[in-house]
Amino acid sequence: MTRPKSNQRNPYKGSPPRPWLRLRLLGENGLIRELQLLADTGNPYPLINSSANMARFKQGFSPDIETNFGRMKGGWIRVAIPGLDFGGRVLGYASDAIVASAMRSHSGFEGLIGLPLLRKGEYGGNARWFWLRPPGRT
Repeated sequence: MTRPKSNQRNPYKGSPPRPWLRLRLLGENGLIRELQLLADTGNPYPLINSSANMARFKQGFSPDIETNFGRMKGGWIRVAIPGLDFGGRVLGYASDAIVASAMRSHSGFEGLIGLPLLRKGEYGGNARWFWLRPPGRT
């Protein structure tokens, strides 16, 4: 008997309907915050969240960068993806302007998950669902 594959599968939501994933930020002091993040395969940054979340969960230094949305504050954040056996430190950036842009599509979106983090697994979707699963599972 094969074990069912673990994955995270979410219906599109927002206006226009957008793909999204749940991700947990893990603080050094045991603090956990679960976010709904817009999945953006055109985003070259692993994770973009609010400056408040970055201040609470940053666990390592990374230089800030300039973008067309303005300066993004960099840092390393420990994350876990519910439904998958994924956890670890990822490069994240803080941009309240990008979070506000994501929230215009759906008020529950608190940032973006970009291509570098999505490529840690296999992602895809159809007309109704977007999913992420560990690599190499069939």
